Amino acid sequence: MPQLVTRRITPAGFLLALLLFLFLPCMAASCDAPDGTRAAVTYSGADLASGQQKFTGIDGLGLTPAEQTAVEDKFDMPGLVQVLAIAAGVLLVLGLGTALLRTPKARALTAVVLAGAGAALLVVTEVFALQNLTDYTRRIAATVSTLSTSRPDLDDEANAAVDLRPGFWLPVSLLLVVFVLNVFVALRRSRVTTDVE
Repeated sequence: MPQLVTRRITPAGFLLALLLFLFLPCMAASCDAPDGTRAAVTYSGADLASGQQKFTGIDGLGLTPAEQTAVEDKFDMPGLVQVLAIAAGVLLVLGLGTALLRTPKARALTAVVLAGAGAALLVVTEVFALQNLTDYTRRIAATVSTLSTSRPDLDDEANAAVDLRPGFWLPVSLLLVVFVLNVFVALRRSRVTTDVE
């Protein structure tokens, strides 16, 4: 069991978590335009690490290319989010290397540290990114509300427009599974060593 967990399941878990984080959308914001078109922006982990985003539906808003570029630039993530996303990716890559360590206990303990730190860093990255995206959305909602006769609650509107996607939940959940499995292996190896002594 320790060999299976530390040599096979753990690296596979880190690899899958990395791929899910990089390529699945981890957060998004969307709004409906008065003409019935829907504009949405999504971010994967790769987008967060590069500071970019993916827009859909923005072409139907009747913006000039310069206005469209200006709107897209407003949704670029700041440097702190990029650094956090890159650091989270590096921890996940390092987790792949745990299978190269000599003993199951060393592999398990290293995986516990990397999985715990990776999950925590993903959460911190998402918190900062979500805060920035909510602020951007609030500013857009404030601009749109000046053109409208109704006065919506901007905080509620911004919070309702932003949501987390599977690209966040799945990698964090997977890292927590890797964490728990390796804690079990590390404790079991410690108990076996103590019994032998």
